[in-house]
Amino acid sequence: MASYARRYMAGDREGVWADLRLLGPVPENLFEDCSAVAAETMRRVSSHISRLAEQLTALGLEVSGAMLSPPTPADAAELDDLAGRIGGIPLALDACLRYAGGVWFSGNLPELGQYASGFQSREVDFYPDPLIIPDAGSLRADWDTYCELLEDDPESDQGEFIFEFSPDALHKANVSGSTYDIRMAHTVADPILEGVDRRPGITLVEYLRWSISWGSMPGWSFAKDRAPAALAELRVQPDF
Repeated sequence: MASYARRYMAGDREGVWADLRLLGPVPENLFEDCSAVAAETMRRVSSHISRLAEQLTALGLEVSGAMLSPPTPADAAELDDLAGRIGGIPLALDACLRYAGGVWFSGNLPELGQYASGFQSREVDFYPDPLIIPDAGSLRADWDTYCELLEDDPESDQGEFIFEFSPDALHKANVSGSTYDIRMAHTVADPILEGVDRRPGITLVEYLRWSISWGSMPGWSFAKDRAPAALAELRVQPDF
């Protein structure tokens, strides 16, 4: 049987990820092969992110901080350390933090109907959901907070460690909302991204594929007939 990585490089991208999801926790004998798929996937995601950052900047996107925080060797070392402390990191998440780095496309961009204060305070039935990806430091911060809670009250049941991957679509528009979360209990290949409106059960790779295919604004998929013309220039068929 061809390795997952060979199949992926040969073009069977969605098929490979579908098979990896069926594995559940990744067996040790397949860990290297599956990790290679995740790494190549997130390298391609990173290329799309770089392209979109240039295009969104040209369209006039205004963000409050850094739009991109490229991963560093220190981030890789951080992730290696955290994997040991946490007991493993889902492969797609580890590769995303390791190769894509921090991304913040949430801000003001009227040309795409995106406002940091929410569609100019109008009542709407969806939000653009601009792509936000955390960096390795965000995982460290969440883990440290989780450990501090356990240390402060050893008798309490904090439950499993849940990583707040990003604000949800409402929070990104500065409307009271929640977060997109990843449960860290099992080292699966492609973890579910919980909290995504209208897409229950969507995984991290599926969310990134959906986001890139909609020019980093996947919320517009719920209002295709109202999508701004400028969005068409950002949209591509993902190659991951």
